[in-house]
Amino acid sequence: MLTELLGVCLVVVLVTVLLQVTAWRRRSGEPPLEPGPLPYLGVALEFSQNPLGFITSRWKRYGDVFTVRLAGHYTTFVLDPHSFTHAIRNTRVLDFRLFSSKLAHRAFGTPVFYGTPRQWIPTDTDALFPKELQGQGLDKVTEVMMGNLQSAMLAATDVKVQWNKGELWSFVYRIMFSASYKTLFGSHKEDKDETARLLHAMEEFQKYDKNFPLIISNVPWLFLGQTKKRYEYLKSMVAPAELCQRDVCDFTRMRQEIYADGNLSPDETAACNFTTMWASLSNTVPAAFWTLYHLLKDPAAMDAVRAEVDMVLKKTGQSLDTVKAGGEMIHVTRQQLNDMKCLGSAINEALRMCSASIIIRVATEDAELSLESGSTFRIRKGDRVALYPGFLHMDPEVYEDPETFKYDRFLENGMEKTTFYKNGRKLRHHLLPFGHGVSMCPGRFFALNEIKQLVTLVVCYFDMRLLEKEVPPMDQSRAGIGTLAPLKECPFRYRLK
Repeated sequence: MLTELLGVCLVVVLVTVLLQVTAWRRRSGEPPLEPGPLPYLGVALEFSQNPLGFITSRWKRYGDVFTVRLAGHYTTFVLDPHSFTHAIRNTRVLDFRLFSSKLAHRAFGTPVFYGTPRQWIPTDTDALFPKELQGQGLDKVTEVMMGNLQSAMLAATDVKVQWNKGELWSFVYRIMFSASYKTLFGSHKEDKDETARLLHAMEEFQKYDKNFPLIISNVPWLFLGQTKKRYEYLKSMVAPAELCQRDVCDFTRMRQEIYADGNLSPDETAACNFTTMWASLSNTVPAAFWTLYHLLKDPAAMDAVRAEVDMVLKKTGQSLDTVKAGGEMIHVTRQQLNDMKCLGSAINEALRMCSASIIIRVATEDAELSLESGSTFRIRKGDRVALYPGFLHMDPEVYEDPETFKYDRFLENGMEKTTFYKNGRKLRHHLLPFGHGVSMCPGRFFALNEIKQLVTLVVCYFDMRLLEKEVPPMDQSRAGIGTLAPLKECPFRYRLK
């Protein structure tokens, strides 16, 4: 059976390769084309090894617009940041929702809603984000998250010893996973082994997420070891039967009601919930890690953030001594978090350096697209148009000395700095870690709050020191997906204040 399956896969690949090799020729009005040295894969291997280096070299060779064959798809990159909106604003021709729906179906097993009678379901669930996870609706979630973070943080550390040794990536991951899961999906009403279950779920999630680039590349489950088994287990953690036993937040409860009204099966509902679970963790945890890491590495940055946190505590009559004496927890509101402009700048700087997402649209028909300069380029039906914000984020013309973490880069006269320039003109979009346009992450405010809360609590509770000077390398296999995780652990020591 396995031999036959492999034979079928080989035939499909060979036919696909033959069609692409023989059918594609550059036409008038189309951008410069680089098909790459490998059939089907094109430039995928070179790109995956060093995405920023690859993009930079092609920009020097071809200019701001060029097409490459990337893992079976002809992808046109637009690198001029002034043209980002121009390049993808034609939503009639450039599709995101059907593309993302198919991607989610592959990665999480969610139904392909768009273009079907059930298209209203994701529309209604997406409408909950502004109400529940943005603006004033975020107040209650912030309060719950604050408590969950503190509980997870103290549970993850041995505070009985004066100085402790740990690994920063594992430290951040364990705290964020537990707190985020409980905030969105609630605490179990009866299970006494909740801590052990969540620790096991975290380990399974990490292993699943490690293979995520292969999963969305349509590598058969057969070749991914235990990944399919882990996928089924993680879905069970957010299945309707499980959530019935949990005190879920209003956001999750209302989503379940929409899924029920749409007659989704329990498995379909679990898959949709798993998508939310992944989205709340996969990119937020690395961003939180790099923020904390760079603050620990830069004493001046940590001192500035600590002063800001101390000021908030002083204004609210809180201190670690009074908290410990009364058996209470630190309480910081959403508005107080928003007012921490120095911490916000440090997070933006970490995101600038670790974000490697690709913003993609798929052409539904042959079309001509325009750039901000007035020039145009042609694309074909099925082509992909891609923006790579990482190229902008590391542009020395926009960000002086871009390889260096500067905690106050996004700070100006005590307020958030938003004026950055390219070619002498102010950029409309200078920082895009959460996507752009219709694909912008709807949970970005919740994610930023989580990171601010984590750093605030670390500053309140702990003294920390890094034990190695070398910056851990980033996992480039996740380029195009979001924020890059460290490739190795980062030892540190800590003690309770």
